[in-house]
Amino acid sequence: MHVDLTQLVTVLKEEITVGEELHRNLEAQKKAIVAWDVVNLLEQIDARESWVRSLSQLEEKRSEILNRISSINGPITFRQIIATLPLQGSERILLGQLRERTRKVFTRLQAEERSLHELMQSLLAHIQGALTSLVDPLVPIYGESGMTPPPRTRSGLLHGKA
Repeated sequence: MHVDLTQLVTVLKEEITVGEELHRNLEAQKKAIVAWDVVNLLEQIDARESWVRSLSQLEEKRSEILNRISSINGPITFRQIIATLPLQGSERILLGQLRERTRKVFTRLQAEERSLHELMQSLLAHIQGALTSLVDPLVPIYGESGMTPPPRTRSGLLHGKA
């Protein structure tokens, strides 16, 4: 196997490993949120930062390798690299499998991140709704005009979604 392709395979395998770790981290964050375990949640968020940094470094390596592989005609895609390999070669099969596995891991990771973000937004709206009733005064407070302000929406969920 060509040296650059060997390096590309190594980087892709490492990216898949990091992607899977990020997925496990998101699952741990969800569990911590559901269990109201703030200490564990903060630990998971800290751990996520190192995984994201690692992924960023791997992406830089992958980009460098692709730039070395690319022709004078401009940037080359992973699909184009695979197309240049012999049809029945093990390199083509391995790179094809890595390409598909990478796509699946990071598509799933992106969906899970979106799901976690929606969960946090929903929880925030509920917390805001619960806290709103705590800050409402028991007696009317008059403004500079001598009038009471209009009543606020009670539901943080409705207010957050409107």
